[in-house]
Amino acid sequence: MRRLVRNTAFATVALGAALGLSVTQASAGALATFTVTGGGDYTAHAVNPTLSVPATQLQCDSSDASGTIKDGSGLAGAGIGTVDDISFNNCSVAGIPFDVTPSALPWSINLESMNGTDEAHGNITGISATITGIGCDATFSGSVEGYYQNSTHTLHVTGGGTLAAEAGASCLGLISEGDHAEFIGDYVLDQTPVVSSP
Repeated sequence: MRRLVRNTAFATVALGAALGLSVTQASAGALATFTVTGGGDYTAHAVNPTLSVPATQLQCDSSDASGTIKDGSGLAGAGIGTVDDISFNNCSVAGIPFDVTPSALPWSINLESMNGTDEAHGNITGISATITGIGCDATFSGSVEGYYQNSTHTLHVTGGGTLAAEAGASCLGLISEGDHAEFIGDYVLDQTPVVSSP
């Protein structure tokens, strides 16, 4: 998932699917509540998501996610959406096949602020996933940042956050406990939710 590059923006409401929101302080005091029009159950698809650590990068052909986004006004940003299921397809490291197994679902999608009227920033928390391949087994957990873009109905997972390798990570010296991971991916939702400030 190298497309997971680092950043600080997220499409929280949209993909609560695949992945997390953080804030790009567009509003100094962080909005207390949000309005979501067109929420509900969603599915989302990303092409070429990546997971990068200092020494290597995992690349996948695609990723699919599904979950729920709350609908209504006066909604708290924390837990405004969920990623109930997510999968990563045809993943590899330097051409060597790898499997990615998500766990601890559902993950929580949280909103923190609006950047103008088109981007809702926040993070995805509670993430946990294990990558396995020849001579490699490592579990990553933590949060990622990103933003949801109303105009394209896309959740942009931009990395950042606290996602890191857990104790016991073993991967031919390429991944060590505590290595920060940048998860990057652009998840396009089948739904067309629109997020705004109250």
